[in-house]
Amino acid sequence: MQEAPSSAGSPTQDATLALLSLRLVTGWLFFSALWRRLVLEPEKMVPDAAGYVGEKFNHFLPHAIGVRGLLDWLVRHPEVLHPFLVVFTVLEGAAGLGLMLGLLTRAAAAGVVMLSGGILLGAGWIGSTCLDEWQIGVLGIAGGMSVVFGGAGRFGLDAALTSRFPRLRASRAFALLASGPLPLRPGIVRRGGIALAGATLALTLATNQIFFGGVWGKLHNHSVRPHVTIAVAELDPAGALRLKLARDGGPDTYGAFIVDIVILDGAGKPVHGWDARALASLPASAITNHYLVKVHPGPHGLVLPLGSVADVVLPIPSEVPSPGHSRVRVSDVSGAVWEAGLDITPRLATRE
Repeated sequence: MQEAPSSAGSPTQDATLALLSLRLVTGWLFFSALWRRLVLEPEKMVPDAAGYVGEKFNHFLPHAIGVRGLLDWLVRHPEVLHPFLVVFTVLEGAAGLGLMLGLLTRAAAAGVVMLSGGILLGAGWIGSTCLDEWQIGVLGIAGGMSVVFGGAGRFGLDAALTSRFPRLRASRAFALLASGPLPLRPGIVRRGGIALAGATLALTLATNQIFFGGVWGKLHNHSVRPHVTIAVAELDPAGALRLKLARDGGPDTYGAFIVDIVILDGAGKPVHGWDARALASLPASAITNHYLVKVHPGPHGLVLPLGSVADVVLPIPSEVPSPGHSRVRVSDVSGAVWEAGLDITPRLATRE
C-alpha cells in the first residue's frame, strides 16, 4: 500500500516555510525601529535632542505625496508630533515582533503593509545612493502582503495556540487575524491575491516614476544635491531684504550652507551683499522658522536643514542706492546658485 504524503510536505506547509525568512527579516526591520529608539538610542525620542526622530518627518515633507498635509500639520504642532511618534514606534515594534514570532501573523503583516505605505508615500523620494526609503516601502508592502495570504503555518505561535486551544482552530476571526487557511472561498482568495499583486506592482512602478523617473524619461533624484527655493524676495520700506527660503532638496544628513546672498541690479551687477561672516552673525530675531527643523546661523554661514522653511530679514545700510529692477542671488558652499526677482515697494524704489 502506498504511504500517504505527510502534511509537512504539503503545498501549504511548503509555502509557509518559503515565507519564513521573509517574515523574520521584514519583522526585524520594523521591530528594530522600536529597539533603536527605546533601547540603543533613547534620545531619538526626546524632543530637542540631537537626532530626534521627529525631525525625520520634517525631512520627508518637501516631496511627500498623499501624506504631505498630515506631515505639514504634525511638524507645525510638535506637542502632537511627539505622542504620534510614540504610537507609531510602538506599532512598528508590535507589527515586527508579531511577524517574527508568527503571533497574530496576518494582523501583524497587515500592519507592516500600512506602515510601509506610510514610509513609501512620505519618504520614498529620499535616497542619495540606493533609493533606500523607496525600496524599504515597496518591499515592505510586497512582503507584508505575501504573509497576509500565506500566514505562518506551523512556523509560528499561532499554530501553538490553535494546538493548545482547539476552539481557536474553529474560529473564523482568529484565522483572519492569525494564520492557517483563509476562511474564504478559494476563488475569492485567488482573485484577491492576483488583484493585490497587480496593485502592488502598479504602486511600485507609479512611485518609482513619480519620485525618480525610474520607468521612463530622465532619471532624477531630489535627495542628491542641495536645492533651495526662494519663495519670497522683497525689499521693504524699512530698508531690509526679506526672504522666504525653503530647503526642498538634497541629503537629509546635512544642511545647505548658504555663504553668500547678493542683490543684483538690472544689469546683473552686485549692489549689496552678505558674505558668510555676515550670515553667520545674524541674530535670532532675524530668522522666523515655520517648522520643527530650523534655519540657523552656523560657523560658516547660514544653515538650512532639509525640510526647513524660514523668513529671513537682512537689513540694508541707508547709503545703499535703490537697485531698481533687480534680483537676489543665494549661493551655497557647494557652488550651487539660486536666483529670484525682487519685489520693491514704491517707497523704497524712490529712496536715493
